[in-house]
Amino acid sequence: METYLNFNGKLLHAPDVKIPYHNRAFRYGDGFFETIRSFRGKPLWMQQHFDRMKKSAQLLKFSLPANATPDFFSQKISELLKANGHIAGARVRLSIFRDAGGFYRPDGDHSGFLIESLPLKTERYQLNREGLVAGIFDEIRKPVNPLSNIKSSNALLYILASVFARENGWNDALILNSAGYLAEATSSNIFLVKEGRIHTPDLSQGCVEGVMRSTILTLLAKEGYSIHECTLLPEDLLDVDEMFFSNTISGVQWVKGFEHKRYYHNISSRIIDLIIAELG
Repeated sequence: METYLNFNGKLLHAPDVKIPYHNRAFRYGDGFFETIRSFRGKPLWMQQHFDRMKKSAQLLKFSLPANATPDFFSQKISELLKANGHIAGARVRLSIFRDAGGFYRPDGDHSGFLIESLPLKTERYQLNREGLVAGIFDEIRKPVNPLSNIKSSNALLYILASVFARENGWNDALILNSAGYLAEATSSNIFLVKEGRIHTPDLSQGCVEGVMRSTILTLLAKEGYSIHECTLLPEDLLDVDEMFFSNTISGVQWVKGFEHKRYYHNISSRIIDLIIAELG
């Protein structure tokens, strides 16, 4: 089956998509992206993704496409999913970049976009059967500034953290911010559970403003859980009952081990049930 992409609003065969060598996302990382999960041929949490897109474009000082709305991107994603036969669960990447010439100083502030899709093994969210093993990435720390909360096209920190995890035989690595506090994992937000209380790094710690993070906080608040968005130190990982990660593709993944510490997955199992119930 042929693979399709959507490039600037047009559905094209993948080999026909020609991104120029002077594209600013390639040259300078001048852009951002959204990773979106689809369910039964439709993208999930599209309003939240679009809200983050607007924040990202504003920070990077370029405009979204003139016709950009949540409905516009939902329609284009659904068309792509249908063309690729990805009607069940799918992973969608929506990349947005400044579409202009120039060097560091761009010639303009308009944007272009590219949408890709890949099938997932499961249609619905499922908790991982085997817990993850995680460790601390201590070679480079993440700066804390307004750009820290967006999904920038410059992902070198996450690539190096992922390589570090592989070298150490871990499933994932935890990233520290410039002050030494926990920020996030390589592609996920972090949650810790202590005696039923939920703790997660607040946005001022430099973590990405995750769509699933926000969804989980809302669902847990409705259930009456005590939630603390706060600063967390690496040593806090040894004094909690659970640790789990969240992102829009996996939903929730529970961590079974960090160093000698072993964790449960009671709350993470509950959250998966809440997410599934939310989707209906």
